[in-house]
Amino acid sequence: MSKIITVANQKGGVGKTTATMNIGAVFAKTHRVLLIDSDPQANLTSYAGITPGEAPFDAIRTLDEIYTAKRPLDKYILREFIAPTKQPNLDILCADKNLAGIEHYLLSRENRETILSRTLQAIDLLYDYILIDTPPSTNTLTLNALVASNYVLVPMQPEFFSLEGIVKIRQTITMVQEKWNPQLKLLGILPTHVVSRRKLTSEVLETLRTEMPEAFIENHISDSTLVAESSGHGRSILDYSPKSKSAQEFAAVAADLMNRIERNA
Repeated sequence: MSKIITVANQKGGVGKTTATMNIGAVFAKTHRVLLIDSDPQANLTSYAGITPGEAPFDAIRTLDEIYTAKRPLDKYILREFIAPTKQPNLDILCADKNLAGIEHYLLSRENRETILSRTLQAIDLLYDYILIDTPPSTNTLTLNALVASNYVLVPMQPEFFSLEGIVKIRQTITMVQEKWNPQLKLLGILPTHVVSRRKLTSEVLETLRTEMPEAFIENHISDSTLVAESSGHGRSILDYSPKSKSAQEFAAVAADLMNRIERNA
């Protein structure tokens, strides 16, 4: 069965998309992985070097049509996308601007929070890991991702305002556990955009380490221009600069997450 991980934080700009792409790329070195872009901004789709509706991706179907039940899920998955190099074992379910209208469309639907969960059951045996990138809000798209998932990964910048965001996402996790998905677990809190020399960074990390020792992930992601460059080229950091510090950091984080999942199995 697939291990489904939602990457979520109600605060924007914390590196959700970057974490989804690059952790997925590490997982795909040894496992079959599906990425799902559930953010109307479609940044994960762009990071993959894909523009739905433009050659060579003219015929790509996007996530919004899953919610409007136009075709079976399997017809939407882009296999081992080329962007610009082949990504073995790494598939993607894309998004585009049409996803922004789904929130209004779902208002009148019964069981609207469970649509993605029921849909993913059809491909449960095809992937070892499914990673879902989400918008920076607790809307119906985010709730669908959480209801469908086994785990939540929370990227966060080491700022004191980010601690408030963690409290909010934990409250959301509790709500989802109580209403729809009692098996949902917090996989970890991942520090991103870390600049170690900053005093504030050290203070926030120490607060997290003390107050949430089981959730805190010691292997952080440093602030890096290489990661930003890789997204601009539509390539994961492992493909763009495989020997870089950033690539090594994502490899360490992915290994940590796999160990956490194995311990929970």
